[in-house]
Amino acid sequence: MLAPGSPIHVRKLRPDGSQAYAWDGVVLRCDAAGIVLRAQFNVDLVDLGFTTFRRGDIFIEFYYWNCGYNVFQISAPDGVFRGWYANVGLPAELNAESGELRYVDLELDVWTHPNGEFVVLDQAEFDTLLTEHVELAEAAQRGRDTLLALVESGRLPRWTD
Repeated sequence: MLAPGSPIHVRKLRPDGSQAYAWDGVVLRCDAAGIVLRAQFNVDLVDLGFTTFRRGDIFIEFYYWNCGYNVFQISAPDGVFRGWYANVGLPAELNAESGELRYVDLELDVWTHPNGEFVVLDQAEFDTLLTEHVELAEAAQRGRDTLLALVESGRLPRWTD
């Protein structure tokens, strides 16, 4: 486990094991259930239509050792809560020695507005992944179902300082 305040390097992997993205953060909590970290968005602008991410946005990232999803709580640099971005993926893995966290992304994402309205993203990519990686299908479907139940019930995690 890593102590609060420890630096951490996150690697988002594709199902074939190649790296899709990487970024750095700081551990807020790390325990038997998972890890929570804080990171700053490091791209100038990403406009998704339903929301926009900007350099400096604050991501509080919740990863779980035994759940097929992760959840990012997103706020503007001034602290205004913007919503949650959640990813279906394999459970996160931590190498405490190197300070590296990695997870395999399974394509399906969910954006949830502060009022609870949500949109499911990348369904076609998810369906393709299920046919191309049959060995991941059960875990992917379980992660999707669990994440959507969490979103629909309004029980997404929320970090408060």
